[in-house]
Amino acid sequence: MYKNGKIGNYKNINIIRGLKMTFIGMVSDYKSFENVKEVLKKNKNNDFNLIHICKKSISNIKNIKFEIIVIDGNLCEFKEEMLLIEKICANAKFVVINSDINMKIPEFIKNEKIITYGLNQRATVTISSITESSILIYLQEKLENVKGKTIDIGEKRVEIDGKNRLKTYEILIIYIIFLIKSKPIIKQMMEKSNFFEKN
Repeated sequence: MYKNGKIGNYKNINIIRGLKMTFIGMVSDYKSFENVKEVLKKNKNNDFNLIHICKKSISNIKNIKFEIIVIDGNLCEFKEEMLLIEKICANAKFVVINSDINMKIPEFIKNEKIITYGLNQRATVTISSITESSILIYLQEKLENVKGKTIDIGEKRVEIDGKNRLKTYEILIIYIIFLIKSKPIIKQMMEKSNFFEKN
């Protein structure tokens, strides 16, 4: 189970920690992955385990059952690993896709699993407006979270600190993960960049 203080078997993490661990896979550049991971680590229940999916790691993580897969990068680089990507997406409960980058969503991803985000009018979650101090996030379709609760269409204004600002796509990813997991967005995001809902 443990090798030199490191976890060697992902299947046993839930038992080791005594928690119901949520595995989230993220296809993206490494910097965006690290920014999102830093915010998720501040979740007070600490039940998020964000794993970077890249060409180097994909063969080692093919047997992990991800609850959420985030695709914030182009899947073209995974030509030889596309069957593994397909398997990972098929086993996930939610597939969150940047629809600005992936204009054509792969046919192997079932529609009922897809949540899209981006700066386009067709995205499930988009941005209505951006200023130096706030972002208006717009949920354009009803969304059911892991607890079976339906989140209605609507807008949320969030304020941001320009000194330590997350990228727009990173904010959308974090926002969607907290919506899916039914977590309090205000407290979780403030600590990273003074990012919080405005009432």
